[in-house]
Amino acid sequence: MIENTNAAENVIDTEYAEENLQLAENQYTEEEEIEQVENEFKSKRELLEKTKIVKQTWSILEIFQKIKDNKLILGPDYQRMEIWGIDKKTAFIESLFMEIMIPPIYVVEVPGNSILEENKYEVVDGKQRLTTIKSFLNNEFALKDKCLEYYQDLFKNKKFNEISDLYSEKTTQVLSSVLDIYVITANSPEFTKYDIFARLNKGAEKLKVNEIRRAIYRSSVTQYITDFVEHNLEDQELRKIYTETFTKNDIKRFEDYGRFYRSIAFFVRSNIDSKQVDNYNSRPRDMINEVLHEIQKRKIDLSEDTVKLILETTLSIKHKYKNIENIDYLIDSFAPFFKTDYIEKLLSIIPDIINDDVLAETFEKSPATTTNVNERLKRVCELMENNYE
Repeated sequence: MIENTNAAENVIDTEYAEENLQLAENQYTEEEEIEQVENEFKSKRELLEKTKIVKQTWSILEIFQKIKDNKLILGPDYQRMEIWGIDKKTAFIESLFMEIMIPPIYVVEVPGNSILEENKYEVVDGKQRLTTIKSFLNNEFALKDKCLEYYQDLFKNKKFNEISDLYSEKTTQVLSSVLDIYVITANSPEFTKYDIFARLNKGAEKLKVNEIRRAIYRSSVTQYITDFVEHNLEDQELRKIYTETFTKNDIKRFEDYGRFYRSIAFFVRSNIDSKQVDNYNSRPRDMINEVLHEIQKRKIDLSEDTVKLILETTLSIKHKYKNIENIDYLIDSFAPFFKTDYIEKLLSIIPDIINDDVLAETFEKSPATTTNVNERLKRVCELMENNYE
């Protein structure tokens, strides 16, 4: 399971991260929960047995070189507005010169696209420390004098190149010092990678599921979503609509991304012909993760135009009908029709759909169950068909 470490119980556990989803992703009926609980822990333990974490040691110089060569990927910030300031950066760099114990870094091994391509590593925990090392060695900031407790007289207001010129022996010693790196190997199950990330990043405030998804399931599709969100937040006119649709806290905790991930998943899994959502088990969370994982592994191919239409339509409907109590569940049922051939007709009949008595019954109890989800899709399909006649 884990080589060269006795920290398994602190790193890998079987409990899911707290997932405070506004879309009730984990809703069960009592019967379904009883039916699944007996096998759930066993299946988690089986995945745990397949997970392998290897302890390595990398020098500061080696870490810097890997980042420079794009072999160690720091990735985008998964927490908005959570970036170290100069005080923390200075204190951390001084700690390296002091040669005190630095908490280990956790990375996920990412296989190359071909047998000839070298594996890369993505940071799971320790991004701010690695970013600070990179920035300091690139002379991007000087050490703040008031934050230096042991080397203020030597290093105050100096950048790396200045310190290196004046104190070459000390600098060489720091560059050759090593950090403990725990590598979650490439063949480890996706579930345990997801769970480890959640546990390592709990801290004072637990990460929500969509922050974790954004960090783990990176792909061209998730990048399209990021570009779409950033464009809407940067443009003054679009920002007004966007912030009327999603609250400030939604945006901070990536619940806006969650809505878009959800639309993508229901678009992919909803079968208009059978009027059912394929492989849905009353747990939207699982389905969303599976779809994002399949997209990442290139088992599902969605063009940029397709994704853009899904995102634009989701945002438009959610904004226009944001005061409708169950609009998110309805958007799930609308998702398979977010296509050029259907979109105009769908938008024209949404007022009728919202007031439909059959659909209203699916919201009375446990709206996320398989039965209710499929019943809603079936009814929306029927209403679309009736309007084509």
